[in-house]
Amino acid sequence: MTGSREIRSVFAEHGLAPKKWLGQNLVKSSRYLSRIVDAAQVRPGESIVEIGAGLGALTKSLMDAGATVWALEIDQGFYRVLEERFQEHGNPVLLHVDALKYDFGSLFERLGPLKVVANLPYHISSRLLFRFHEHSELFDSLCILLQKEVADRLIAAPGTKDYGILTVLLGTSATIVPCFDVPATAFFPVPKVTSTLIRVTFTRPAPIRVRDKALMVLLVKAAFSERRKTLRNALKNLRVPGVTEDLLNRAAEQAQVDLRRRAESLSPGEFAVFADAIWERSKRSSHAP
Repeated sequence: MTGSREIRSVFAEHGLAPKKWLGQNLVKSSRYLSRIVDAAQVRPGESIVEIGAGLGALTKSLMDAGATVWALEIDQGFYRVLEERFQEHGNPVLLHVDALKYDFGSLFERLGPLKVVANLPYHISSRLLFRFHEHSELFDSLCILLQKEVADRLIAAPGTKDYGILTVLLGTSATIVPCFDVPATAFFPVPKVTSTLIRVTFTRPAPIRVRDKALMVLLVKAAFSERRKTLRNALKNLRVPGVTEDLLNRAAEQAQVDLRRRAESLSPGEFAVFADAIWERSKRSSHAP
């Protein structure tokens, strides 16, 4: 379902309207839908997870490429349209769920490592990326449309203004390659931003090994909580049982991390070494007599 006129017709027929708070900007351009499917390297017979299926335009393009689509959609109105549109198809599998709460592990058990191809709703894209990182063992790859500014953060270099929490975390669990930009005019309604398609591949083993992923997340979030401050000051916000200021100092020394530096100056690898040093010293401390 592409083209502004056709989408408007569906909205009118079903009494629907795009919801800003759900980030509902639908890809209307058949050209860009084809480019997304090509970039995702969809193979006939494989299973694809789509998050935010909308009115089913990308769903149909994935099906036309031979994929079995597991389409997640939270909006009741859109879900009704999807049911009606695909009622005579055994494919896709429609799931009326919230992707932020959905148990992707249940899909992993059925399908194996998950391949996601999606136009992610703008308002939840960052939170979804945190989930993908947290459960990276469940995913094979993501080929996803994001706001360009979010995509730029994911590939930013240390020391730049775009470099941040997600850059570091996904830098340890995945490789990220930008594919192409998609202009605002390719969407309905037309957003105020350009989008970028990126390909995220969760390699096995991970690019950078981290012993305790949850500790790494807490460390990075605390370090960037006041990004203009030194690590010594910003890490006062780190709340991990048993991790004292003295332990942090010793771990930093072990990891050769100067606490006078700022978070944005550390590479994902340096953060990982620092997190592992904290983990090691915490273990020793907890077993000390």
